[in-house]
Amino acid sequence: MVTMRDVAKAAGVSQAAVSYAYSGSPRVSAQVRDRIFTIAHDLGYTGPNIAGSSLRSGRIGTVGVLVPGSLALAVEDPSTMLLLKGIVEVGELADVALTLLPVVVSGPSDGTHPIKPAALRGLVDGVVLHCLPNDHPAVTAVVARRTPAVAIDSPRLPHMPYVTIDHRSGGIEQMNHVLSLGHRRIGVITDRIGAVSAPGLHHRFDASATTEAYLHDRLTGYVEACRRANVAADDLMVIEAAGIDMSSGVEAAGQLLDMGPTAIVATSDVHAAAAIKEATRRGLQVPGDVSVIGFDDAPLAELIGLTTIHQPLADKGRTAAAMLLDVIAGKPRRRSVKKTELKVRDTTGRPPD
Repeated sequence: MVTMRDVAKAAGVSQAAVSYAYSGSPRVSAQVRDRIFTIAHDLGYTGPNIAGSSLRSGRIGTVGVLVPGSLALAVEDPSTMLLLKGIVEVGELADVALTLLPVVVSGPSDGTHPIKPAALRGLVDGVVLHCLPNDHPAVTAVVARRTPAVAIDSPRLPHMPYVTIDHRSGGIEQMNHVLSLGHRRIGVITDRIGAVSAPGLHHRFDASATTEAYLHDRLTGYVEACRRANVAADDLMVIEAAGIDMSSGVEAAGQLLDMGPTAIVATSDVHAAAAIKEATRRGLQVPGDVSVIGFDDAPLAELIGLTTIHQPLADKGRTAAAMLLDVIAGKPRRRSVKKTELKVRDTTGRPPD
């Protein structure tokens, strides 16, 4: 078996130089690195033992991303995929394995469904937490183990860095758009509002009862925009969808369209697209009969001409990954709040006469 020592001897360099070449260290020049790799290839040497390197450095070489819900929904959600795209675009993670760890979101654990993601068994160097409640058992375990962590949108905990957008301002801008067009019969399709999923119509809607930090801020923005326009929050027709997927969105949109709104404000582009699909199935014109606006500006938004609120999803992923690398390296923690922007396309207009 060819060893690192054999490569060093054949290349006329020290064993440390070979190690530096494989780790990408600037301590060896590009010319020396190329010569080492060429000789290693000729000798049949495939590189240093990763397990041994991990033991010496105390690092595993794996970063986990904890996402709410099932793995199937995570990979279907365009917003989540853009976040992951941003994470893997960070150059320092090129040789690091990325592990997607879905966790059930059902409020505090009752003990019947123990949380067992790999992050809680010490199998990752750090984790990115995406849209998890502050009191979720997985979050509690990450904090208790002092696993290096960065949050995207939520949780919001002391001493944990996070990257997010101003969801409240984004919600105000989203609702203001349909209000400025003259809409007053407004329906909302939202993600899970409370700790436990409760799909269907929410009578006497109260934004303060929302448990997710990002959704709380976004819905609070809706209420504030309505208050400024002298529209009572109780006049909003708020439907909670069973999940952030097309079928759940279509079902929620059906319930909402039965109530006759002239505009639908969705907390995600997926739900907005579902509303357009259901409205079209019923023979309604968008925006002639009902206007629809989404949130995220995922790739499908431009594809279908959806008016939406743009948030820099891939950039959020890149920033979170860079922050996590800093945390793992013991550097000072920081936080980042990105800007949103209204994208007016083809799905919103004035209400019908």
